[in-house]
Amino acid sequence: MTNTSNDVRGRETRISYQLIRNVTSSEEKENGVQTHIVNIPAVELKKLGTEDNLRTYIPAHSNKRRNAVHRAIARTIETEPSRFINRNSGITIACSKATINDNASLIALVGASIINGAQTQGEILRFLSDLTDEEEEAFGRFSVRAEIIVDPDHSSIVETAIARNTATKVQDISQAGARGHLNDLSEAIRREFGQDIRTSETDTDVLETFQILQFARLLMPIAVSGNPSASEMLRPYKNKAQCLEDFSEWYLNKDADLAAATRYQFVIDIAATAIREYQYWERHPAWNGNYAWGETKKGGRAVRRDKANKVVWVSPGIIFPILKAMSAFVRPNSEGKWILDKPSLFKPDEMVRKAVAQFRAHESNPMDMGRSQSAYEALLTYPETIIEVMRDFADADANT
Repeated sequence: MTNTSNDVRGRETRISYQLIRNVTSSEEKENGVQTHIVNIPAVELKKLGTEDNLRTYIPAHSNKRRNAVHRAIARTIETEPSRFINRNSGITIACSKATINDNASLIALVGASIINGAQTQGEILRFLSDLTDEEEEAFGRFSVRAEIIVDPDHSSIVETAIARNTATKVQDISQAGARGHLNDLSEAIRREFGQDIRTSETDTDVLETFQILQFARLLMPIAVSGNPSASEMLRPYKNKAQCLEDFSEWYLNKDADLAAATRYQFVIDIAATAIREYQYWERHPAWNGNYAWGETKKGGRAVRRDKANKVVWVSPGIIFPILKAMSAFVRPNSEGKWILDKPSLFKPDEMVRKAVAQFRAHESNPMDMGRSQSAYEALLTYPETIIEVMRDFADADANT
């Protein structure tokens, strides 16, 4: 929170409004507080600061920190500004004194600061900054709802700011489910497994959507992702939330962006296969023929065994690099649907052996292996070599 200067606390800010209502409760009156609900044109937010807020507009410090929430706010501003007042939770303004002039539709605020809604204000200002004066008058007057708290006790304003910025977050999975982003994926999985996927944080007895998206992302070849970077390779293990965020972005953009449409459809096509593939490697009998510690000093358990001492579970840190290696065998079939097509030259037991070698090379720490670019690249070498050999044979046959 930025300390509010005496100059700011005494500063008067005049805001024009479209409609204002006094909603002060009896308890607020006893505390010397007033509350007004007001609809204001978006351009009026240019007059307000965030001195008493817990945080300012996050991307103002680094554009890399502009996240899905910021982009969702911007999308509404750009495509459906008339719906902004309904789809945005608005802002909260605190001040020490307020004088209303109904005849002029003006409210004069002393020591005004936004205490909740800095990200909303930031995206609005970002939008307005690209407009000319004429464009701002035409497109910058969509309505924003504000709650104005008039409290002469600045320490109370500080406590209100803290309280308004402390809440139980509605999880991204629930938002994606409510918006229909997961409908196609849900239908694809239900068709194959007869089970539902998680579309809400409160769902029970369902397949985990985050895991499905992680597995599918691992099988995505570079030709589809368009991203050969290490961060893309490691994203499923290190950032499952990003997998969901990206999937939602692809859903939203699929009708206008061919790359987004391809990635979205890839996940729908490969999702059921990805689940089966993960389960296949997790319980592969070849694990029983290799020595892998059941416990490690760091990174958690590597394997679990049943009563017959057979491996029935292997840490994701070991399986994820294997699943990524299988992306070398993913291709579209004659109907354009993405499939996993392992050639007969590929030997699963050899893949397990190579994975165990990487596990040992990473000091038997599955967490380190799951986060290691070198582990993924080492395991990719085997299937990629097979693909290259097959292409060489095909080229040789074509030339004879």
